[in-house]
Amino acid sequence: MDREAIYARLPLPLQQWAVSAEGRRIRRVRFNAAFHRLLQEYEARGAWSADARQAYRDERLARFIEHAVRSVPYYRNLFRELGASPNDFRRLEDLSALPVLTKQTVQARAAAFVSEAVRRHDTMMIHTSGTTGAGLRFPATLDAQREHWAVWWRFRGWHGIKFDTPCLYLGGRSVVPSRQHKPPYWRYNRPGKQILFSGYHLSETTAAAYIRAMQDSGYRWLHGYPSLVALLAGYVLQRGAELDFRWVSLGAESVLPHQRAVIEAAFGVAPITHYSMAEGVANVSMHPDGRYCVDEDFAAVEFLPRGDGSHDIVGTNLSNPAFPLIRYQVGDHATLPAQAGPVPFGREVAGIDGRKEDYIITRRGARIGRLDHIFKDMVHVREAQIRQEEPGAMQLCIVKGAGYGDADEAQLRAETQKRVGDDVDFEIVYTDALPRGAGGKLRFVHSTLDQGRIDSTAL
Repeated sequence: MDREAIYARLPLPLQQWAVSAEGRRIRRVRFNAAFHRLLQEYEARGAWSADARQAYRDERLARFIEHAVRSVPYYRNLFRELGASPNDFRRLEDLSALPVLTKQTVQARAAAFVSEAVRRHDTMMIHTSGTTGAGLRFPATLDAQREHWAVWWRFRGWHGIKFDTPCLYLGGRSVVPSRQHKPPYWRYNRPGKQILFSGYHLSETTAAAYIRAMQDSGYRWLHGYPSLVALLAGYVLQRGAELDFRWVSLGAESVLPHQRAVIEAAFGVAPITHYSMAEGVANVSMHPDGRYCVDEDFAAVEFLPRGDGSHDIVGTNLSNPAFPLIRYQVGDHATLPAQAGPVPFGREVAGIDGRKEDYIITRRGARIGRLDHIFKDMVHVREAQIRQEEPGAMQLCIVKGAGYGDADEAQLRAETQKRVGDDVDFEIVYTDALPRGAGGKLRFVHSTLDQGRIDSTAL
């Protein structure tokens, strides 16, 4: 029995204790003295000029390439085949001589990307599913994870959110068992000063309890997935309720215009957002003036023209020597300003087209968003899409990868059951390919129901 299954069987007081115990562990490991040192360094570089940050990036890049070729089998072989030397790669522009790296290649040859120079004891395993629902697991150093959080906290600090500001979180964590059908739909992480709200229980009938708990908390910072925060905002407007937030921050999904509008209408503040991913190959932060700029001191980011006015996001993860990814194709697309003027922070980004998902509608009428957690450990799934044509039923459409077997299907069923409970029937359908939309993007959750479509304005 896994830890989530054990947690789900615990009585409420023990669940509350378990959430706080995990919060205490995270503070000890992630937000220790090393993290605060990294945060101070990032905050100091925030005052640097764009040229100084880009020079710093190129210095890191040159050292990172040398490390990868010296200690990582994939790059050692690649540079031998190309007849290339690490000395040939001193600046971001030099990377164009190397091939673009796809997620499929990394999945198929993951062991070849692990550095021989980094001790396993100094790493932790990272899990991601990404836009296409295909799972990837890889090692990251503890300092790499701290650095990731340091660049995020720099972004938050720019907007006035101080470390340890109490936070209401509305996202995809399974903190409330799916079988629970009455409040509280939240748990407390007291060491982390967080109240974690279930994203899987928010509905027309439960919204009042969510709103009341947020009001009673007195917390003024709400953080969560755009689809869920927009859903909450719609219920707030529908009820004429008031939530006195100073900050609403969003992550993990692309923010659609109508979502931004309904959030601002409900809470009276414009949401702040940034763009990142678990692989750490790119980070784009919203600055206080509203512009989005590449965090040049975190990763080496390229924008490759697609011929339709958009650009593929390709990046190199300078912070993680345990699993170097050089010219890694994220799968998301960026648009750049038509006329980029002088920006003191770094290269400006006009928009990012990435993770847009519909909702799944349960039999009770609840909308479930951000179900990619189902696939986070599914390394033998090549691609996945969830489809819904009627409330309370859905299909998991799977493209099998090498090694996919009965154990993977059993795990897929168990992970899905955790998140939808008895309110949604599901079946697994295997296929050789999944249909893609404009620009080659795959919508991970696709609904034909009006109330389930993410681009519907009827929240």
